[in-house]
Amino acid sequence: MAGLDFGKLTKRSVVDSATEPRRIFAALPARDPKYARPWDVQTQVWDRWHERRTESDLLVKMNTGGGKTVVGLMMLKSCLNEGAGPAVYITPDIYLADQVRVEAKALGIETTDDPRSGRFQTGKAILVTYVHKVINGLSVFGVVGDTRQHIEMGSVLVDDTHACLATLEDQFTLTIPRGHAAYNALANLFDDALRDQSPSALRDLAEDVPGVALRIPYWAWADRHEKVLNALHSHRASDEFKFVWPLIHEVLQLCDVAISYDEIEIKPPCPPIDRIPSLAAAQRRIYLTATLADDSVLVTHFDAAPATIATPITPQTADDLGDRMILTPLETHPGTTDEEVRDFLVEQAEQHNVVVIVPSRRRAAFWRDVADAEHDSKTIHDGVRALRDGHVGLVVLINKYDGIDLPGDACRILALDGLPEAYSALDRIEALALDESDAMITRQIQRIEQGMGRGVRSNDDHCVVLLLGSKLTQRLHKAGGAAKFSPATRAQLTLSGQVADMLHGMPFSELGNVIDQCLDRDPEWVTASRDVLDGVTYPATSTISPVAVAEREAFRLAELGRYRDAHAKMREAITAARGDRRHEGWLKQRAAGYLHLVDPAAALQMQKSAQTDNKAVLRPRDGVEYHRLNSISDQARQAADYLTARYDNGNDLIVGVAAVLDDLTPDPDPASVPNFEQAMHDLGLHLGFGAQRPERDTGEGPDVLWSLGELTYLVIECKSGSTTDAIWRHDAEQLSHSMDWFDEKYDHTSSATPVLIHNTNVLHKQSSARPGARVITFAKLAKLREAVSKYAAALAADNAYQDADKISAQLATWGLNGKSFIQKWGVAPRKP
Repeated sequence: MAGLDFGKLTKRSVVDSATEPRRIFAALPARDPKYARPWDVQTQVWDRWHERRTESDLLVKMNTGGGKTVVGLMMLKSCLNEGAGPAVYITPDIYLADQVRVEAKALGIETTDDPRSGRFQTGKAILVTYVHKVINGLSVFGVVGDTRQHIEMGSVLVDDTHACLATLEDQFTLTIPRGHAAYNALANLFDDALRDQSPSALRDLAEDVPGVALRIPYWAWADRHEKVLNALHSHRASDEFKFVWPLIHEVLQLCDVAISYDEIEIKPPCPPIDRIPSLAAAQRRIYLTATLADDSVLVTHFDAAPATIATPITPQTADDLGDRMILTPLETHPGTTDEEVRDFLVEQAEQHNVVVIVPSRRRAAFWRDVADAEHDSKTIHDGVRALRDGHVGLVVLINKYDGIDLPGDACRILALDGLPEAYSALDRIEALALDESDAMITRQIQRIEQGMGRGVRSNDDHCVVLLLGSKLTQRLHKAGGAAKFSPATRAQLTLSGQVADMLHGMPFSELGNVIDQCLDRDPEWVTASRDVLDGVTYPATSTISPVAVAEREAFRLAELGRYRDAHAKMREAITAARGDRRHEGWLKQRAAGYLHLVDPAAALQMQKSAQTDNKAVLRPRDGVEYHRLNSISDQARQAADYLTARYDNGNDLIVGVAAVLDDLTPDPDPASVPNFEQAMHDLGLHLGFGAQRPERDTGEGPDVLWSLGELTYLVIECKSGSTTDAIWRHDAEQLSHSMDWFDEKYDHTSSATPVLIHNTNVLHKQSSARPGARVITFAKLAKLREAVSKYAAALAADNAYQDADKISAQLATWGLNGKSFIQKWGVAPRKP
């Protein structure tokens, strides 16, 4: 019997006509049995989205593991049914796009990976693609100014939006490698402007010292715009240019530019995302994100509408996050060494997959001898697949804080080792300028939270998270860092803080038993973990910084050539950042950059104001007046005042000093040099000395200057990356030049000792030392770090760091006072 043709019973199914995602889901005829019914969080999001679906920019926030892919697919299917197509589902990379298509097939939703597909363009299938394919200078969707027919987008969903940001920034950054013909052309064009900023750094650049990064002053870049175009335009079709040049050439004079040993970077202040017109013209744009606390980047990078983004669509509660026990060994067991933690995790890796996320290759080296595998962006997907397939052991991931899923046994212990770091030259320059600012703290906390989310991928998953390193530990507690996490993560941190209190005074080995309680699902721990999330809700509004909104609007005005209006809008950003001087200085520099295009004299005055607020920004073209470092009168009293103002308790002091000493470790990696110099400056303040960084602040003088009291000073040149067995002539001459600078800036009543921090005190046969010079060798430096660590530990007990008399005694005990410091820790240079 052939049976009946039930297809005649309806002309158009609910699947292809309904606009409510919940109805569409329920009517899907061929969905896999695992999708028996939608979860509560999914229906809640669908219902709230459906009420607002016609708004052009909408933010959907859900905890990891809440079925976001299904949510996104149903929303796009709704858009198609309503005639708001074609529909595009964008993922961070090609691998995640493949996963979305697999899930769509299991649901019975038609998708394609071909933008030219007739099924996609007529609204019959959802295009699932990845951000790199959509946003590039040769985008198949079309770019402003090209002659190809543009492919229309009606509704666009960007999944895991924050994970798309790195790719987005890369697509709008022109990177010219050192071997490219345009590199030397630009370097020669701005040689004089760079010399005005830092003669020493320019010399390092000329001598191929890796790690040097100099920003080309915006006034020189803008004033030589035609010459820049001449140098670059002929290369527009080269492999290095063709995917970026069409996106930025119209805003070239507005770009930030940095030159380093490896490359030249050119990047607009905000991505001109409207260069992809079909994306900018889409009727509906949906941003699907995890529950991160700050969503300002959606405005600055995607040009999303602040008003609608500020009111996110969320489930009713945020309690569907998986179980995480979050521990910071430096707090649970103060004084624990990195090596002890590493050995502990090696033991744990015998039973569990342990994933360690490190910020850099330099830090990865610390784990290399014990790691079972190490992965970077090129091999990450093979590494994730191996972890998901079975037991691997201890796996190190380099700078991968987002875009990967490690559910279940793929990752039972997740360690974040150190603060996320900046890689590119422009990013390093910005990170140094904004260090310790609220803007940078917010950015780092967001990356930390993204990383913490890798090991828990559903509400019934569980994982132990270890936060390692003194700088990361310090960041959580300084300047309200913990308050910048999402509500659910904050709740888990609070519970974990109670666990830390219970561990206080116990041996470090006990940490393993506590971890076992979580991983073995101790009923009382599971209950406590569930209880702490009970009632946690999403914030009714997203954090959209008024600074970010003003920055985006200022860039839009500058794109239109309305430079005075752009400057005025940046004034609003500066006002919004009031109270955060480093950030104010950074924003004033941006405002001055726009103003320079119409009023160079007024821009110069604003740049001077920016430099007053933030010494790390560009020095004005007429230079910076040097202000002498006053001689201190009472070292112990000055130390007490500084430490009391900086630290709330003794444990914070120990963690803070450990963070300084971590950076005060010699490292051949050039990227660590600025951190070392800053650590040497900060060490002086912790010991009660006066401290400056003249070369950074004015372009002249030593790396670091200390005032020891009684009009005596240390002129310090840091060669923390040196690996040679002799002090070369260049280094000796640099120290001598810095002493000449001191003699010029200070009168005869002041005296200074020239100090070189170097691998050795042996002079090269062609080198000569300045009379009275001392060398703090790396061997001596190691002992100095030990002494400072003991000094901090002694002062942490009973808050002794608030008592000048107790500080004075400790300074004398460890040879850290002004009278004995350089004699104890410095040695005389000698000929071989």
